[in-house]
Amino acid sequence: MRSNFSLALITLFGVLIAAFLWAIAVFAGGNSIPLSSVNMHLALRNLFFCLSAFCLLWVTSQLPIRRPIIFKLMVGFGLLFVGAWHELLNTLVHNDWLLVRWLEIIALPGGLLAASLGLYELGKAYQLNRLLLGAYRKIEHNLATVDQLTQLHNRRYFFAMSPELMLSAHISGATPILLILRITNLQQINQKLGCNAGDVVLTKVAKLLLRHTRSDDITARLSGRHLVAFFLNSERPEVEAMIERLLTLSDHIGVTNEMAVEVAQKVELDYAICSARDNESFDALLERGSRTLLEQQLSR
Repeated sequence: MRSNFSLALITLFGVLIAAFLWAIAVFAGGNSIPLSSVNMHLALRNLFFCLSAFCLLWVTSQLPIRRPIIFKLMVGFGLLFVGAWHELLNTLVHNDWLLVRWLEIIALPGGLLAASLGLYELGKAYQLNRLLLGAYRKIEHNLATVDQLTQLHNRRYFFAMSPELMLSAHISGATPILLILRITNLQQINQKLGCNAGDVVLTKVAKLLLRHTRSDDITARLSGRHLVAFFLNSERPEVEAMIERLLTLSDHIGVTNEMAVEVAQKVELDYAICSARDNESFDALLERGSRTLLEQQLSR
């Protein structure tokens, strides 16, 4: 960073020294225009243009962007400064040097072209950085809120969002419904076919659950074998019909055993459906659903 700052200062001082030496050469080799004949309005305008171009040159030299873009911008604004400086000198002295005529032709158009190209590439780089930043934020959000195995929401997201949504549902007069699923034979599948087969079963059941819920429902993985869905705008018969379809589709799931042979594995699912009561808290609803699921297991 210090070396870039030093290089920028050296470049700016170099431009100023070159402009000062060029002014001395022009005054020495040309004919000065009498002060009474100088167009002061034009001279002040060229002076303002010259100072503006130098300020742009100075700001550009401090920008933390890639060198190819910096180079184009520095060349562009540098040529604009040279052109503006030369126009200012033309209001004070008359000179017929060939180099002076070439500067009048090249400096300003060339500066505008180079600066425009640099600004165009700067805009493209800014847009690319915004896209990358958006992608990084999306990845970061997914890592923080999504279970990476099942692609359902994780516990953190579920417990952060559900209480607020349930409160909103109570205020609007809706009746939230909680569905808790448990894969009862997941441990046996892991022991029989391996942990990879258990992960496949868990993932496929999660996909079925996600496929049969709406975008405004919250689906999440609560623990190793527990999945949950929180319905905000559904009636209980709809949820019961949905779980019946899910049970039918997940009855046998194709998995690959340790011998790399695909087999149809029977998946056993327990579930509990609980409709929220008036003014019931989310914690109370979840506790009631978990207790109902446990009672079903003990009754077997």
